[in-house]
Amino acid sequence: MTIQSIQRIQVRVKDHYYGDFTGTFEDIIKRLQNEMNSGWEGIMAEYYGYDGGVEYYLYKHREENDKEYEKRMKLIEKENQQKEKLKTQKLKRLKEELSSLSKEEKEQLGL
Repeated sequence: MTIQSIQRIQVRVKDHYYGDFTGTFEDIIKRLQNEMNSGWEGIMAEYYGYDGGVEYYLYKHREENDKEYEKRMKLIEKENQQKEKLKTQKLKRLKEELSSLSKEEKEQLGL
């Protein structure tokens, strides 16, 4: 798989939700419906502290932008280079180990 063949991913965007969940179901649903009409897909809770505090966040997804895509591609390329380097180092060590084996040891290995 080449770097150019990697498609863009969906990035989760979140924003603090300052609304509350008190009142009638109708009022709560209307507030959430307004958020949904504004493009938000859902709501999530994040818990913090020892006292069990909670903050609510609205979230939606969008396609990663050019800057995010380039950053991810550079990271993938760097990871691929590191894997190749490790593979080369491993091959070099194996060659050194094989060259240090006696004829009998090589025969035991079927070489």
